[in-house]
Amino acid sequence: MTSDKTGLLVQALREAIERGTYKPGSAIPSERQLMEEFSLSRTTIRRAIDELVSAGQLERRPGSGTFVTEPMRPSAVASSHSPTLALIIPTFSSPFYGEMIDGMEQEARRHDLRIMASQSAYSPDSESDHLSAAAADPAVRGAIVAPAHVDRPVPGALRMVQAGKPLVYLGRWPRGLRTDSVSTDYLVSAKLAVDHLIGLGHRRIAYVEGAPHLPGFSPFSGYHEALKEARIALQQDLVCLPDLPSEEAGQEAIAGLIRRGIDFTAVFARNDVTAVGVMRALREAGRRIPEDVSVTAINNSLLSRSLDPPVTSVDPFPATLGRLAFRLLHERVAGIYSGPPIRITLDPTLVVRTSSAPPARSQRSDGSLITPFIGQAAVAARR
Repeated sequence: MTSDKTGLLVQALREAIERGTYKPGSAIPSERQLMEEFSLSRTTIRRAIDELVSAGQLERRPGSGTFVTEPMRPSAVASSHSPTLALIIPTFSSPFYGEMIDGMEQEARRHDLRIMASQSAYSPDSESDHLSAAAADPAVRGAIVAPAHVDRPVPGALRMVQAGKPLVYLGRWPRGLRTDSVSTDYLVSAKLAVDHLIGLGHRRIAYVEGAPHLPGFSPFSGYHEALKEARIALQQDLVCLPDLPSEEAGQEAIAGLIRRGIDFTAVFARNDVTAVGVMRALREAGRRIPEDVSVTAINNSLLSRSLDPPVTSVDPFPATLGRLAFRLLHERVAGIYSGPPIRITLDPTLVVRTSSAPPARSQRSDGSLITPFIGQAAVAARR
C-alpha cells in the first residue's frame, strides 16, 4: 500500500510537472536532492518515482537519471496509416507486462511507430488469430509475441513468416521457428530467491504458483534445483499449484497449508501478484512477516515495492526486455539487420527487502541449531 508520505510526494511532483516546473523531456532532481528537499527517506522517494513511472509521467534512463515523459507526437498516434508493430501478450493485468509495454512505448515514440497491443488470454488459438490478422494487415510490419505454448508455431506465426514480416518472441520461442527472442533466465531467478531463503537459514520453504501452468516456463525447476544443491529434500506437501489466478492461488495455497497443519517458515511465490495473496492469507492466520514467515517472489514490480512490508523480489527487468524486443524488431523491419536469429537472455537481480529474514528458530534434521549464513547474493542492497 502506498504510504501517506509517498502519496503526498507523488502529488507534489505531479503538480510540479503540470505547472511546468519540470518540463517534458527534462530531468527531475536526483533522489538525494529530493530527500533533502522533502526530508523523506530514499525508500519513500523511490516509491513515489516508481508510481509516476508506472503512470507514464516519468521515465528512467539508465545512467542519465529520471525524466519527465515527453508527450507522443501527433504523427506517431493520429494516423491509422503509420507503420505499426503488433504486440501479443497473454494479459494486460500483469504488472510484469505493464512495465514491459512501457519500455516498448518509450522506444516506439523515438521512432514514430505505433504499437498495436492484443491479449491472447494464454490461448494458442487466440494468439494465432491475432497473428493472422497482423499478417493480412499491410500497416503491420512485424510482431512481438509472448507465446501461449512452444511445442510448435501457431498457424498465424507461419502466416507472418510467409508474409515476410519478422517476429520477436518473449521468454521462449516455438520449436522449429528461426526468430529473434529476448528473455530473462527464470531458472536463475528462482534460484536467487530460494538460495536467499536457504542462506538465511530456512529449510521448509513453500512454493506457490497459480494458473496457467506453462510447461518449461515455470520457476519450479529453479526452486527444486536450489533445494537439491543445498541437500534439502523436495517435500511435495510444500509445493502448491492451485488451478486459480495468481492472487487467489497465493491466498488459497497458504490457507490450505495452515489448515492442514503443515509447517513452513518461508514462501517463494511465482510472482508479485501471487505474493499479495500469500501475504493476505498469512495475516488472516495471524502470522507475522517476516518474523514468522518470510516471503520472496519474482517480478520486482510496483506491487513488491509498495506492499507492507516491501517484498524481497527478483528483478527480471521487464522494461528492458520490452525495449530490447522492440529494437530487435525495428532493426529487422527497417532492414538494419538481416542476419541469423539473435537470442538475448538477461541476468536477473535479487532485490532484498524486509519481507525476508532468518527464521525465529532454525534446526537441522538431527535437531541441532543452524546458524543462518547470509552469502553475497543475500546481502544485496536493501531498499
